[in-house]
Amino acid sequence: MKGVYQLTRPALVWQLLMVVVVLLPHSLRLPWWLPVMTLGAIGWRLLVHLGRTSFPHWSVKFMMAITAGIGAVVSIGRGNGPELAVALLVAGFALKLLEIYKRRDALVLVYVAYFLAATELLFGQTLLHALYVLLAMILITAALNAVYQSEHHPDFRRPLRAAVRLILPALPLMLVLFLIVPRIGPLWYAPMVQDEAVTGLSDTLSPGDVSRLTGSSAVAFRVEFSSGRVPPPSQRYWRGLTYDYFDGRRWQAESDHLSPPAVGELPSGPLLRYQMIIEPSGQPWVYALDYPVSANWPLRLAANWTLRAPSRIRQRADFALVSRPLAELPQQPGESARARYLQLPASGNPRARELAERWRNEDPSVEALVSRSLALFNREFVYTLSPPSLGEDSIDEFLFETRRGFCGHYAGAMAFLLRAAGVPARIVGGYQGGEWNPYESYLLIRQYEAHAWVEVLYPDRGWVRVDPTAAVAPERVEQTVDQLLADEPGFLADTPLSPVRFGRIGWINEVRLRVEAVNYSWHRWVLSFHLRQDALLQRWFGELTLWKLALALALPFCLVLGWVALSLLRQRRPKTLDKVDSELVRLSHRLGARGLERHSGEPVGRYAARVAEAWPELAPLILAVGRRYDQLRYAGIDDSTAQRAYREAVRACLRRL
Repeated sequence: MKGVYQLTRPALVWQLLMVVVVLLPHSLRLPWWLPVMTLGAIGWRLLVHLGRTSFPHWSVKFMMAITAGIGAVVSIGRGNGPELAVALLVAGFALKLLEIYKRRDALVLVYVAYFLAATELLFGQTLLHALYVLLAMILITAALNAVYQSEHHPDFRRPLRAAVRLILPALPLMLVLFLIVPRIGPLWYAPMVQDEAVTGLSDTLSPGDVSRLTGSSAVAFRVEFSSGRVPPPSQRYWRGLTYDYFDGRRWQAESDHLSPPAVGELPSGPLLRYQMIIEPSGQPWVYALDYPVSANWPLRLAANWTLRAPSRIRQRADFALVSRPLAELPQQPGESARARYLQLPASGNPRARELAERWRNEDPSVEALVSRSLALFNREFVYTLSPPSLGEDSIDEFLFETRRGFCGHYAGAMAFLLRAAGVPARIVGGYQGGEWNPYESYLLIRQYEAHAWVEVLYPDRGWVRVDPTAAVAPERVEQTVDQLLADEPGFLADTPLSPVRFGRIGWINEVRLRVEAVNYSWHRWVLSFHLRQDALLQRWFGELTLWKLALALALPFCLVLGWVALSLLRQRRPKTLDKVDSELVRLSHRLGARGLERHSGEPVGRYAARVAEAWPELAPLILAVGRRYDQLRYAGIDDSTAQRAYREAVRACLRRL
């Protein structure tokens, strides 16, 4: 049976190369023992091929499979669906190496490799990921071709050439399907497990939460301004959540006041229109410049001027937003809202309460209380990524003992002091800043730019933004975070090899920006193409009808399939002469036009002697042709030098003729 044929040596090499290429990107996110196990399986199979050992007994393979499965569940956890599924698939894929001996075993490995290569796109959709998956598909197809290669004529390079010939006709068809066929959502969705560095801010805020995000250079979102007017760094406050409730340790974002605000309450002024591409965060909130006034469906604008999606954002999404850049909001909340913005626990942090009460007795005006808070921070506090840990009375310990903290520490302490003094205040969580990319003209906001500030309710002005961090480190809102915190030990601790770390080196920074610009174009024109597809198709075809779309699909498919059919017909033609005989046929045709045709079955040497006798002036040249031909065909001299001498002799005769 054909299914039991033994693999050739090139086929085995292609199988092992395929395994390495498919598993290489997954090895960076899997438990360390899985790549080690894969390398062990590859080494074992090579030893079997060299005759140094034999295949393991079925009982050994069974125990290895059970152990790998239990190890994957314990290492990753049953709740991490996609990661666990990929880990189990990788374990089985690696152990299958210990069985590939016959063709049917290799085919199973190849078919699993196709699926496993595609799973890489679950974890990243950048241009680099797409190119790597395409390369993996070519190598897997080469391994498939090698499985069916004849054992009598093994060739290592032929399967790769055949794979390229198979995939090339599919590329234009893929492009046509991408441009014309409407996008549909996935039949199912498996949520990806994301850590804090990817999800960004949560609906609770504790001391140190924001500073932990500075360890990651992951992208939070990108923004392109349609008007061309980009706000200066000091005005780039990206609002996401408001933290209203304080339990003595943590601030929490309340969700019971999501009625829409009255947009007419905003003062008149210029509008900023921009397109936001937000990365999947697993959270429903969307960040916008203070203050958003309009957002496309399905976003919802809440009464606290934050934006919410109807569900958690688990895929990259595009939103068209409109904001009116303001530092204050002339809006006065109702009595219930004022009570919420004055809420504090019944006890705890007595020293901070006493300080706020003393300030209030000396001057109860909001302006004085805000000024004294900022002056306190400016005088004796240090802005740092690595503040000491705080105990139960965290506000007291920060204000009177450690005096070292990040933006979350300052925002929480200021909001507490103002509330204790009878001034409504709330914390706003989001991002501040953004890196400008000049090659595609957009802002890039990363996780390490997460920020927290305070909004204070003034009796005559409404909500006013107050950033206590600016009182301690004003450069935080004027410089980029990578410039400000480059020397801090905790900065980019989660991504130590991030190119951002080397931004001070000019050429590295330029390459980084160019690569980021290419990725942005990939996100906008490929991953988010469905947002522009209808407008593009209407521009090409006018009114869209079923017949137009069918014709647009049928024509390219017919052209490509016709080209494939012609290629197959050409392969069925009789094989042409090799280069040696074709040169001889060419010369004999020229001599035949002069009455010196070669007879059927006449040896080349005898034919050359007959031509030399009939045409003496051509004798040295034609005899050299006969001698060179006999050397190539019968004397075993078939190197490049002999072939070149033969061709030169033939061409000398042709020139003489």
